[in-house]
Amino acid sequence: MQGETQASAKVQPYLFFDGRCEEALEFYKKAVGAQVEMMMRFSDSPEPAKAGMCTPGSENKIMHSCFRIGNTQVMASDGRALGKPLFQGFALSLSATDEADADRLFNALANGGQVQMPLGKTFFSPRFGMVADRFGVGWMVIALPPEVPEFAISRVFDAPRELLWKCFTETRHLKQWWGPKGFKVIAAKLDFRVGGTYHYCLQAPDGTAMWGKFVYREIIPQQKLVFVSSFSDEAGGTTRHPLSKDWPLEMLSVFSFEDEPGGRTKFTVRWQPYNATPVENQAFDAGRDSMRQGWSGTMDQLAAYLAKRA
Repeated sequence: MQGETQASAKVQPYLFFDGRCEEALEFYKKAVGAQVEMMMRFSDSPEPAKAGMCTPGSENKIMHSCFRIGNTQVMASDGRALGKPLFQGFALSLSATDEADADRLFNALANGGQVQMPLGKTFFSPRFGMVADRFGVGWMVIALPPEVPEFAISRVFDAPRELLWKCFTETRHLKQWWGPKGFKVIAAKLDFRVGGTYHYCLQAPDGTAMWGKFVYREIIPQQKLVFVSSFSDEAGGTTRHPLSKDWPLEMLSVFSFEDEPGGRTKFTVRWQPYNATPVENQAFDAGRDSMRQGWSGTMDQLAAYLAKRA
């Protein structure tokens, strides 16, 4: 029951403008393209306001409203309409599609407000800045780094889908083939469920131990596996690539399984940096040849294992 509650819970910002809510809604419509979805004045309430809830003479102030910016819904009100709005200890983070969009949004929000951190390039974004708008609401404007095209590679295996699925989801199979060519599994612990992990250790041809980890996010039996993969340590932590400090700390991995004629199965890997910095994205983009080589070797090992079982 607790897990269901957490999964369905929704946290939304609620802003109290203390008398300037309608003005703020109009400002946000022009500045950031906000869409007002609902607005109710105190005078529209089906019940009279309780004592102390509404300052006399504020019947036309906003009791409750909702507006949407992109995919996010924000709620707002005039509260007690005392004329003293106060926004401290938080900020709204606004993502821009590119640098030009970040400039436009930042300048619009700064109109009549106060720049707290000028918009500029950072290690995590080509454009980032902080500003308090004319109502005192804090904003962090960030230009998202350009998306890096995913890496994808496929192979058709001479094995039915049920068996190929087991080769990726059962320890007894994984320990026989998983890893780049020449590597072998020397330790493995599998908790195969959404939220579970596969924690393993590979031994390189020179004897070096290399730990890895999957954290499963989606499991559709015999069709798709989605997980976040990373290098790891013996304790199950998340670590950097031992040979490349700029490699993405985490990767979003999608494995798909499709039937092919003759009882064969097409297996496809899709890789994408997860929560990556611009530097990590660059390292990923530059590493396509090595990814192709590594995955080709891994699938060679799987093909050889399946051939032994035939």
